[in-house]
Amino acid sequence: MEQKAFFHNCLFVEETAGGVIPRRFTQSQREYWDSMGEVRAARARSCAGITLRANTSAEEISFSYQILSHCGEKLAFDLYENGRLTDSAVHLASGGRGNVRFRRVFTGEGEVLIYLPFTAELLINGFDFGEDGRAVPPGIFSGKILWLGDSISQGMHASHPSQTLTAILGRRWNVEIVNQGVGGCGFKDICRDFSYGDWKPGQMVILLGTNDTGPALTQWDTYSQRLKGCLEDICDTFQPENVRMVTPFWRADCIKPEIGEPFEKICGLLREESRRLGIPLTEGTEVSPHCGDFYHDLRLHPNDMGFAVIGEALQGLHGISQ
Repeated sequence: MEQKAFFHNCLFVEETAGGVIPRRFTQSQREYWDSMGEVRAARARSCAGITLRANTSAEEISFSYQILSHCGEKLAFDLYENGRLTDSAVHLASGGRGNVRFRRVFTGEGEVLIYLPFTAELLINGFDFGEDGRAVPPGIFSGKILWLGDSISQGMHASHPSQTLTAILGRRWNVEIVNQGVGGCGFKDICRDFSYGDWKPGQMVILLGTNDTGPALTQWDTYSQRLKGCLEDICDTFQPENVRMVTPFWRADCIKPEIGEPFEKICGLLREESRRLGIPLTEGTEVSPHCGDFYHDLRLHPNDMGFAVIGEALQGLHGISQ
């Protein structure tokens, strides 16, 4: 069995002499993010949302990795067995390379699902899923969703990669979600190349705007035209009824006029564009908790508990799981 067959939630798997690299952006999309600087490139190249999945009876499973780039100090790997979180491993990015080894809790044949870290781009090799280990076919999913977002979608500041928004909803909806969240981005600078090679998503979710308060405050006319153009480009690729838009989540710092005023203008424009283009819209401030305890930084980025609450609120996202 080819190693790349074990990967899900990615556009494709790049094969190299030293191992395989799962990719959530096309080559042209990666070139765009590379042109945005080293920090943005590392975020775009990370394994956010990507999983390894197999059926096996082995007592232990393992693989090795080499870090090609990273956007965080730690790498977390989560193990699910038969739909249950059973173990997690946290490594330091400073190590450069390592080996992930899990001893299974359940005995006998079962499904294992490993969530890769959203903080690193990895070259992976040395798979050992047991003598009878075999890949889980893509047919297990009921559909494919492309998720466009920023650091919140990427999962930044969750403690576990399995507890990010796309991971939670992917399990609940039983769909394959390619997470194209990139920390720091917004409508102001999102890649507008909406081609995905052989991976054909049936739906798209857009969760953007949180990072746009600066340009919305100082260059509203330019910013608003870019937002409109971005949504029009999306509707040229996807039928509007197959797109779901979520306005930005609650921010504690919206009490500051320089944040709150452009934030409201962005949300208002998204509502107008939703009506104009026929894109179903969900109010982000209605599905996110308005309490700092649910946020890693007490104001913006959800922690694991925050993602769980938002995931529960979004599970009926306009029938997207149908």
